Amino acid sequence: MTPADWTSQEEQVARHVFNIGKQRSIKLLISTLQSKCSTLDTDESVWTLHDFLSTERHIFEGRSEFDYNNILFTLADLLKRQLITLEEIKGLNPKKLAKIKAMSMF
Repeated sequence: MTPADWTSQEEQVARHVFNIGKQRSIKLLISTLQSKCSTLDTDESVWTLHDFLSTERHIFEGRSEFDYNNILFTLADLLKRQLITLEEIKGLNPKKLAKIKAMSMF
């Protein structure tokens, strides 16, 4: 998709929901890290945590830019991971909503 495929209202909704998903993703990561840190008791557990955090950073950075070419996939992934809701993306065109719903099932 290109910017021309989006109305200004749709873009505003998509950007808003995208940002909400990013914020929730970070909150979830922080919560997970706090839990994992409470169980650190060996050098191996420290390196395992490091590997986990490195992987999560790579994944997060790959999803942190609003990209028209991938935004439907990104929103579908956020929906699948329950970081956004269908209610929050209701301002999008029905075809876009249907694609996001369908992609979130896989």
